[in-house]
Amino acid sequence: MFHTVICDMLGIRYPILQGAMQGAGGPDLVAAVSEAGGLGILPTFGGTEAALREDIDRTRALTAKPFAVNITPMGKSFTESRARICIEMDVPIVTTGRADPGEAAVQMLKNGGITVLSVVPTVGHAKRMAAEGVDAVIASGVEAGGHVGHVATLPLVPMVVDAVDIPVLAAGGIADARGFVAALALGAAGVQIGTRFILTKESAAGQWYRQTILDMDETETLVSAALTGATVRCLATPEIVAYEKARLSGADDSALKELRHAARRNYGHSDKIDAEERRQGTAGQIGGMLHDIRPAGDIINEIIRDAASLTQRVTQLSGAA
Repeated sequence: MFHTVICDMLGIRYPILQGAMQGAGGPDLVAAVSEAGGLGILPTFGGTEAALREDIDRTRALTAKPFAVNITPMGKSFTESRARICIEMDVPIVTTGRADPGEAAVQMLKNGGITVLSVVPTVGHAKRMAAEGVDAVIASGVEAGGHVGHVATLPLVPMVVDAVDIPVLAAGGIADARGFVAALALGAAGVQIGTRFILTKESAAGQWYRQTILDMDETETLVSAALTGATVRCLATPEIVAYEKARLSGADDSALKELRHAARRNYGHSDKIDAEERRQGTAGQIGGMLHDIRPAGDIINEIIRDAASLTQRVTQLSGAA
């Protein structure tokens, strides 16, 4: 019932992608999502080339199903080095995010036989990526965790669908069948889900990260450039809140630099940080509706099952009207 063009393109059963998440989306989660019929995606942000190779090998040991690698364009050297690894290791699918990876990187991946999907925050970005030759785009709204733009998912997705002639997936504010069906109604060929998969048994997220999302409400994230220099929707920790208050009050550069350092000290991968220790983390606004930790496969199966029921109910209501 929910087999779309993206399923054929990626070789997956259900049009559900797991967003690449530093600190949560390791090989165990990626493999579990792919085994359940979706597409698991490994992150590269914050990781070394050696770590990426190890993650690819480990994921392959856990599943024979398709999976992807996300390359965050952090400059030509980073982007092309990760692209070369994906080509050398026969990774079938690559997603790109945060910025334009550049036509040269896209063509490198395409020439290597890799299907390329780009995360885009605006219509203009979607058009540019389509012109560069990507196979599909993921329209990601400001509700999403991680690097975001300024446009919400609800208006962004149909505008991108109308603007490009390649498949469009929706991301941002999607965690269950209701968001999945809504995305399809907007014209998307599938969805990318991030925050919901942090709260899975296979997630690599530490106890503090999981519990903070379990306890949060929809107001306890904010968008800040404190962590990476680009706009990131993250958990509203005391360090991030302090930085944003200082920025908005007109604090000078030296004060902001010190506050950024405090925020970044416990962000990202670091052998010096205990997985259970409080740290910074990204999360979408959808975290306010998440209250349990379950296997990734159960979440995917529930989305598909409930989406079928929801679609039938909406059809019946339309018929009654």
